Amino acid sequence: MGLMSHQYLVVIIPIGAWLIGWHKSVALLLITALCAGGALMAIRQRALSESFLSRYLDQKGSITMVASLRSDLVLGQPKNEGGYIKPASTTALVSGISFTIGNLTESAHLPLRLTTSEQVHWLPGSVVRCTGVVYSTAEKRVAALFAARGQCVLIHGASSVGRLAGAIRSDFRHVSSRVGGDSGALIPGLVLGDTSLERHEFIQEMLSAGLTHLTAVSGENFAIIAAFMMWLLQWFIRQLRPRLIINAAVLIGFIFLVRPSPSVLRATVMVAVMLIAQFRGSKSSVLPALGLAIALLIFLDPFEATDPGFALSVAATAGILLGQKPVASSLNRFIRSQKLCELLAIPLAANLLCVPVTIALSGQFSVMSIPSNIFVEPAIAPITIIGFIAALITPVLPTVGYLLALSQKYFAGWICLVAHVSSLVPVIPLPRGWAGAGVGISAIAIGWLLLRGASALRLR
Repeated sequence: MGLMSHQYLVVIIPIGAWLIGWHKSVALLLITALCAGGALMAIRQRALSESFLSRYLDQKGSITMVASLRSDLVLGQPKNEGGYIKPASTTALVSGISFTIGNLTESAHLPLRLTTSEQVHWLPGSVVRCTGVVYSTAEKRVAALFAARGQCVLIHGASSVGRLAGAIRSDFRHVSSRVGGDSGALIPGLVLGDTSLERHEFIQEMLSAGLTHLTAVSGENFAIIAAFMMWLLQWFIRQLRPRLIINAAVLIGFIFLVRPSPSVLRATVMVAVMLIAQFRGSKSSVLPALGLAIALLIFLDPFEATDPGFALSVAATAGILLGQKPVASSLNRFIRSQKLCELLAIPLAANLLCVPVTIALSGQFSVMSIPSNIFVEPAIAPITIIGFIAALITPVLPTVGYLLALSQKYFAGWICLVAHVSSLVPVIPLPRGWAGAGVGISAIAIGWLLLRGASALRLR
C-alpha cells in the first residue's frame, strides 16, 4: 500500500538505483526519510481506522460527544437532492474528548468532522456537546464524520486569547463589509483569512485566474508582515537579535489572529525558513533549513504529505529561495530597473515551480496564471500592511479602521478586475497526475532554454 504500490515502484526503484550510484549517502538519507514518513503515516492511519468508533460507523446508533472545535465553522452550500433542496449545513474540524454510547462512556482524543444543520457561531477552542450519528468518510485526517441530530450545546467558550482574536476578526469583517462589493470581501480574506464575505462566483474567478491563494492567508502575508516589522523596528532598535525576537512575537500573535490551522502553521514555518536564510545571508543554509521545516511539519502531522496545499507551499517557497535571483538576473537583461526585476521575480519564481503541481492536481493550465500574479503583486503589500494595522485599530477606533480599510478599496478592486478578466480566458486541458507534472516540468525547461537562447542572441 501507499508508496509500495506498483505504480510508484516503477518510478521509485530506478530513481533509488540512480541515487545509490550517484551519491550513496544522499540515497541512504532519502530512503531513511521515506521509510520514516511512511511509518508515521501508517501508524496514524491505523490508529484512526482502528479507533473504538470504527465499530459504530454507519450503524445510525445515537452517540453523545463532547468535543473541542479545532477550526472555524464553515457554512456550506444548499444541495439539490432529487428535486428537494437540502438546507446548507455547518461544518468544522473537532477533537473528540468523550463519547457516550448507551451506558458506556469512552474518553478518547479523536479528530472528527462535525456537521450540523444549525447556523452557530462558536469560536475555535469552544467545547460543545452534540448527539448524533457517526459515518465513514473519505477524509483521511479524521476518524469519522459526526452528523449532529438536534441542537448542540455550548459547554464553555473559547479562551480569552481566542475571544480577543474573534472580536478583532468580527469588527474588521464589519468595517470591510461597509467598503462593499468583492473588494470589501477580499480585504478580510487577504489580511486575516476570513472568507465569509466572499461570493462563490468570486472564489471561482480567483481560482480560474490562478489567484486563489489571495482569498485566504498564505505565506506571502507572513513574509510581508515580517518584512514590514523589520523595516519599522530598525528605526527604534539597532541590534538585530531584539528585532528578531519582537518580530517573532508579532508573528505568533498574527497566527492566533488568523487561526492556527494547518495551512497557517505551514505558511509560518516556510516564512521562518526564508527569514532565517535572508538574515543569515548564507545560501548553504537555505535547502537544509527548508528540508528541516518539511520534516518537522510532516512529523507533527503526517497527512500534510498528502495535502495539495502542502506541496504548493513547499514548491512556492523553494521557487523563491532558489529561483528569485536567477529569474531577476534573467529579467534584468531585458528590463533596466533592478528594483522592478526583483519585484517581478518573486511571483514568477514561486509560480513557475508550482506549475507542475498545479497541473498534476487540476489537469488544466491557465495561461493567465503567471501574468495575473505579476499584475496584482504591487497591490498585495499595501492591502496586507494597511489592513493589518486597520484590524488592530478597529476595535478601539472603528472609524479610523473603516477609513484605513476604505483606502485599500482600489487596490483590492484592481485584484478583482484582474481576476475577472483573466477568468474569461479559457484554460488548457492537460493530463493529471505524473503525466501532467511531466508536462509542466518540460514546459518550464523549454521556456528556460528559450530565455537563455534569446539572451545569448541579444548579447551577440
